[in-house]
Amino acid sequence: MTPSHSPAPTPLQAVLFDMDGTLVDTEQLWWDTVAEAAERLGHVLVEADQPDVLGRPVEHTAGVLAARSGAPAAAIAAELHRAFADRVRTRVVPRPGALALLGALRAEGVPTALVTASPREVAETVVAALAEAGHGGFTVTVTADDTALTKPNPDPYLAACRALRVPPAACVAVEDTPTGVASAEAAGCQVLAVPSVARIDPAPGRTVLDSLEQATPDRLRALVADAPAPRFLVPGLTTRRARAGRPFTARVAGLLRGAARPVTFAAADRPDWLTVHADGTLSGTPSPLPGPDTADVAVAEVTAVDAHGATAHLTVRIPVAAADAPALDRVRVMSWNLWLGGSPVDDHRDKQLAVLLAADVDVVGLQETAVHAAPELADALGWFHHSAGENLAVLSRHPLVETLGDSGAGFYGATGARIRLDEHPDGAPHELVLWSAHLNYTPYGPYDACFGGLPAPELADRERQSGRVGEIDGILAGMAPDLAAADRTPVLLVGDFNAPSHLDWTAAAAPLHGGRGPVDWPVSRAVERAGLRDSYREAHPDPVAAPGTTWSPVHPRHEDGNGRPEPQDRIDFVLHTGDRLTVLDSIALATGRIAPWPDVAANDWPSDHAAVVTTFRFA
Repeated sequence: MTPSHSPAPTPLQAVLFDMDGTLVDTEQLWWDTVAEAAERLGHVLVEADQPDVLGRPVEHTAGVLAARSGAPAAAIAAELHRAFADRVRTRVVPRPGALALLGALRAEGVPTALVTASPREVAETVVAALAEAGHGGFTVTVTADDTALTKPNPDPYLAACRALRVPPAACVAVEDTPTGVASAEAAGCQVLAVPSVARIDPAPGRTVLDSLEQATPDRLRALVADAPAPRFLVPGLTTRRARAGRPFTARVAGLLRGAARPVTFAAADRPDWLTVHADGTLSGTPSPLPGPDTADVAVAEVTAVDAHGATAHLTVRIPVAAADAPALDRVRVMSWNLWLGGSPVDDHRDKQLAVLLAADVDVVGLQETAVHAAPELADALGWFHHSAGENLAVLSRHPLVETLGDSGAGFYGATGARIRLDEHPDGAPHELVLWSAHLNYTPYGPYDACFGGLPAPELADRERQSGRVGEIDGILAGMAPDLAAADRTPVLLVGDFNAPSHLDWTAAAAPLHGGRGPVDWPVSRAVERAGLRDSYREAHPDPVAAPGTTWSPVHPRHEDGNGRPEPQDRIDFVLHTGDRLTVLDSIALATGRIAPWPDVAANDWPSDHAAVVTTFRFA
């Protein structure tokens, strides 16, 4: 069906302005403040830190610095507050075009709001500076002190709309950071982005300008009048399996894009037992099926209707097993390094979602999540997740019943979860344990072999010097109770090991590895001694015929600029143990358009690693 708009476009009812970097030139002041604090704590800010600094509340950034340094987050936050306020008092400068746009909106009677992640003390200092420059004030001001959650959550913009008594769909939010844009779009506002430091790309419902000097009230009215139709990221979705006679729930609202809030979900075509709630939740208890060998697929045609009256449609399929059917006997497991959360690639979150849905995976071990990836992916998919530190996570379409390991793991380490895939007919749990690991990246063995020409014994010695052997030994020690019970509850260890496998570096495969081989890589030997089997090599025993390369789809040449070929290797793994799992298939996955570094922003594949996806039979 074709999305349709209501005949009369919604008029512009308010304009909501971010403060730092949008109206006043404080984004650089904030970056400089954080950079100085980070340097005192022994950390140098780089471009990859932007998502945790720009557009974020002080407490978030302080928490990131605390995790990296071990210093108390409260003390860091207090210092950032003080240092930033000092800078703001002496160096507030309106952005080009800001005062002119504010004045034009005031002259035409369009209400304005200030919506900032800064504390009220800082906001009042900026408002006073704008008043001295000739601005007449805002109708409403919302600061970090006014909502329980701030950007990138929608709460600040929703609070401003409530205070103004206007629907978000009738408002334009003016922002300068990806974090602020995410907040405004989640609230349902149309967005005008004027990037100050971090890059922002156009998207449906989002216009990007170089300067506020290009913005006029008429241009803002056009953004609301020409609001895009809503769309689901995929035309259809298959949920986890339901069982007759037992309650089932799923969520689909997180897959909707471009809709003007509020949005209402409904389904005229659905099974009698299923309710589609207005918030996009599906729930109900499937009706009984005739016997254990019978199955059904319930189909619901879900419609989302936004504030403009435009619609989007999604076909939801729910596999239904009989009450006394055997437990789920297939499981698809993925390991995926997200590459700094995906930030080098435009629209990375939606591209990550598209990959996960197309791969039809059940459980995923994630690395380089940049704190926010796992909860945001889980929220969009209606799945479950467990995150540890700033880098590691487990994502699952099935419930997590226990988390394992240190929840404060650092950038390198491991985290785990016990996942309930199903229940047996007698009600006994049907579970597996999955650990996601990330090991230190330097020194890197394939570079030592292909660039340094080191012989096999020295390669193994360098691997021990890297710290990876100690890291994997520590991870395996933490997994020991799970490994001991693996014949009862299967155990998976997945991750980016930053280390090759002795199963790949054989004599026959030496031409693929700078002429080196065999090499007895100690990390892969350690997991083998612990009883873990390499699912990809089980499915593809010949490393010459099936290299299974995961590093790197975007690096055909080494980054040093000398034109040397980048050593291509398999450093990401799905390992398993326990007699109940049998490998059916395993692939190294990297799909769509993949341009080489550095021209990666438009890539369809939002990572510098290929993922590994293994399908198991679960006895």
